[in-house]
Amino acid sequence: MRGLITFCELKLPPDVAGATFMAIGASSPELFSSIIGSFVTEGDIGVGAVIGSAVFNILGITGVAGIALWNEVLEIDWYPMVRDCIAYSITVLCLVGIIYDNIVTWWESVILLGIFFLYILLMYFNTSVEKSTRSLARRIGPDSCFCRSCQDKGTEEEKEPLLKEKVFVPELYSSPQKPALSPADKISVTVSECTGRKDPQGNEIISETQPKDEEDDDETSLCSPPRHGIVRFLWWLVMWPASLLLTITIPNSSYPKCVKAFPLTFLVSIAWLGVLSYLAVWMVTIIGYTLSIPDSVSGLTILAVGASVPDLITSVLVAKSGQGNMAISNLVGSNNFDISICLGVPWLAKTLLSDEGYLRLYSTVLSFAVAVLLITLVIFFMIFQLAGWKLNRMVGLTCLLVYALYIIFACLFEFNVFGYFNPPTCYP
Repeated sequence: MRGLITFCELKLPPDVAGATFMAIGASSPELFSSIIGSFVTEGDIGVGAVIGSAVFNILGITGVAGIALWNEVLEIDWYPMVRDCIAYSITVLCLVGIIYDNIVTWWESVILLGIFFLYILLMYFNTSVEKSTRSLARRIGPDSCFCRSCQDKGTEEEKEPLLKEKVFVPELYSSPQKPALSPADKISVTVSECTGRKDPQGNEIISETQPKDEEDDDETSLCSPPRHGIVRFLWWLVMWPASLLLTITIPNSSYPKCVKAFPLTFLVSIAWLGVLSYLAVWMVTIIGYTLSIPDSVSGLTILAVGASVPDLITSVLVAKSGQGNMAISNLVGSNNFDISICLGVPWLAKTLLSDEGYLRLYSTVLSFAVAVLLITLVIFFMIFQLAGWKLNRMVGLTCLLVYALYIIFACLFEFNVFGYFNPPTCYP
């Protein structure tokens, strides 16, 4: 997480940082799961994990983030969501065409990789594309624009930082006269970041204000266990060996002397995610074999949720800090990475090393599951549009309900309830 934060401090827009570095770092478990599924288990568990995590990212994590906000409301800018959703829909359409016949060739894998590099190119020219898109939206007019924020404001203006440091606010007085203020009559207020825009009357309004979190009184470390709560102490005790190992092997770029080591922090963290992903795939495969659960079902459910835990943690933390655009761009951007890289790289390697020259997928339901990705994307987009481009508790509950319905129907298809779609697992 520290390496990702340092990457995001390279003067990148929050939505671009969320759609690139944060998405790549948080989605690395899906990449390792797909590689292990293609070369080790040689089943559909990796593909199922990528598809399942894509749906979980869009609906499940958004639902959890919305509920985590509870009584708070977070404004979402329409442009990053439109940009990422269009790129994501193109990627999903290509994936539907690739796995329609359950055969993957090397040139189809190259197409997936090419789509992601085009997406990175779009991120590189994001500033110019954003200006052109917003200008086009203004020319179309608020009545014809799908964006409710355009309908409310009529014009969309660039947000500018208003307050980033300590400011002095005079105390309120009952007297209508403005008395002379002495240094003792002033209150020091700390504002972490405020972004403002002008309303139709020309007044400056603050859209996002998030004070810095107060330091936890009960901070923990390797040498200082929590002082309050038996549950917290037991959790600290159980996680102590893993925390010690990670502390020794991963440079802490939060220290001033190790700030320049943040690329190494990023790479070592991804390596550890690869090791943990291998253990997760191995355990889920054993559980599925023991309980006669198809690999695709295990991937769509258990492994998908487990592999998306980094996305879940980062998106919830970012959303609670007030960066709604970064949180949503992280989710949709990580889905582009999941499909293009997490499937394209292992598929390309497998097809080039295979004697047949292609990779065969066994579950015919995967095509249906991928097609449903487009439906979930449309529902996801409509939920935010109807909510006025805001993330709140109701949006979160709606997304979780849609995700639960998707999982139920996908599992019913995988278990051949509606017909013979998934052949049984061959046991030795």
